[in-house]
Amino acid sequence: MTREWTGVSLENVRLEVAEIAGQAFRPDPSAALPERVEVYRILDGRGEPLPCTPVEHERWELAAVACLGRLSRALEDFYRAHGGTMIEIDLVTGRGIRYGIGRPRRWPGWERRAVERSARAQQVLALEVARAVEDYRPVRAEVALRVTEERAARRAAMEAEQRATRHRRTVLDELAQRRVWQYRSAGPGEPVLVRRVDLTGTGAGAGAGTEPGPGGAAAAAFDSAVMVDQESVSARELADVLNAAARRAESPVDIRWDERARAGTEAECLAREVRLTFLEWWQDLAGPSWRPGPHGPVPVFVPPGQRASAPRPSFGGTGMGGTGGFSGGHSYGGFGGY
Repeated sequence: MTREWTGVSLENVRLEVAEIAGQAFRPDPSAALPERVEVYRILDGRGEPLPCTPVEHERWELAAVACLGRLSRALEDFYRAHGGTMIEIDLVTGRGIRYGIGRPRRWPGWERRAVERSARAQQVLALEVARAVEDYRPVRAEVALRVTEERAARRAAMEAEQRATRHRRTVLDELAQRRVWQYRSAGPGEPVLVRRVDLTGTGAGAGAGTEPGPGGAAAAAFDSAVMVDQESVSARELADVLNAAARRAESPVDIRWDERARAGTEAECLAREVRLTFLEWWQDLAGPSWRPGPHGPVPVFVPPGQRASAPRPSFGGTGMGGTGGFSGGHSYGGFGGY
């Protein structure tokens, strides 16, 4: 049968026998009266989440209501046995009302009679409470086991999620630190080409005859212009540079990523059991203000008149200080270096 999710709450129902009997109460050490009874309430929207079938939901809650109903009637009888005249107790809803019980009249032998009457009432109440608790015990044990199992499952899931998060962070940090990226711009208004030198047809580590991937015009342009003595940058440094360029740009920045770099980065993540797109990988480094573009991620353009005056923080983690083909002191046309 299909399971559903409900709420479970362990309620400690206080019997409060001394308060109910008032001044007529005389403690009887031989009466095994518990101070409280534990009952699991199964109520949607309350307590901690618990999976169960509709049949279990109904059976568990009916058992709890039956137990609380018996305890309510037993406490009302206990009150009347001490001379009380008006009481209404509903442990299911937690509501109740009663008149107080005053001190017994001091007729000859009144204290002995008060002790005996209170002791009899406590013995009867202890028996009724024990019966109610024993009848509810199998359901209580069943619910308690389900609660224990669900808590263990949630704890295991949380620990697995934490391990996955740490693993993801480790993988992304390792990839972000590798100095395999190069970028190039031919001048203001021209597209920025970005590649990985370890995944190009002429770069180190590439197979002979490697061709650009689908739509890899940017890759072909890089491969034809590669210079072996140019230094590469890390992905964090690249993120700093491209974010800085986007903040200074007077028009949208056209960034064209080598298709092989995008596919290769996704494949490296997947090989280490981290499933994410290249855009998601790049947003982790450069920040959320990047959107999908025709040739890979591009920064969201903010017109100069709408930009904040204060400098924006870098998401890259390692500032480049305006290096590469975008800043003053460096000419356009070469690969961004260090």
